[in-house]
Amino acid sequence: MRAVNLIPADQRGGAKRGAGRSQGGAYAVVGVLGGLALLALVYGIAAHQVSSRKAKLVSVEAQAQQAQASAQQLAPYTAFQSLHEQRVNAVNQLVNARFDWAHAFHEFGRVLPPEVSVTSISGTIAATVAPAAAASTANSTTGPSSSGGAAPATAPSSATGTVASATPPGSVPTFTLTGCAINQSSVALTLERLRLMDGVGSVSLQSSTKSATAAASASASGACPGSYPVFTAQVTFDALPVSSIPTGSGTAKAAKLSGGA
Repeated sequence: MRAVNLIPADQRGGAKRGAGRSQGGAYAVVGVLGGLALLALVYGIAAHQVSSRKAKLVSVEAQAQQAQASAQQLAPYTAFQSLHEQRVNAVNQLVNARFDWAHAFHEFGRVLPPEVSVTSISGTIAATVAPAAAASTANSTTGPSSSGGAAPATAPSSATGTVASATPPGSVPTFTLTGCAINQSSVALTLERLRLMDGVGSVSLQSSTKSATAAASASASGACPGSYPVFTAQVTFDALPVSSIPTGSGTAKAAKLSGGA
């Protein structure tokens, strides 16, 4: 038996169009669901990153607070270090601004020729006079010392003026010495030798006399034989350095640590 389609011809394609519309709607729903899933994934990743970074921030803040607490505990040590640096700098300033009398006398004995005897020597710094020595050599009554040096001298006495370490920076130390030599050539050699001392700026000869009056005076004092010339020379040293106490870095470090920076 043959089937007969009773649906009018103009309405026979409606079922196909309905099926196509239902399939398009399904695709749209699937696309929307996929977009929502992607958004949810992105949101989850972002939320995880924010949470992780918040945890790191909390950890860093805790470490900063711990470091600040440690710095506050170490503040007394940094203050002590600052005080130590200031005192060391102050001592260095005093050392650099003082005149080393001991080294000067050591240099003086090192360069003095053997045919010269020193009868007196005095040291001056600025307006303060510090007598260094006023003694004759051991064999001054018979002639120049064979050892080539002056008699042992004492350091400048603080009772006669300001001590060397308290002299103002820029002061000029000088030596004035009197002695005798076997001849004028030895006097010239003495001047040349004195210029070899450490820190000497200039050496000047004030007098060198072999007259009868000078010889008689020197012989009467028991310093030199009457036939030897008596000379007086002045040794001028370089000016004392001008130094300032640099600011220690310990104070800045202490302030930085106590501030938690």
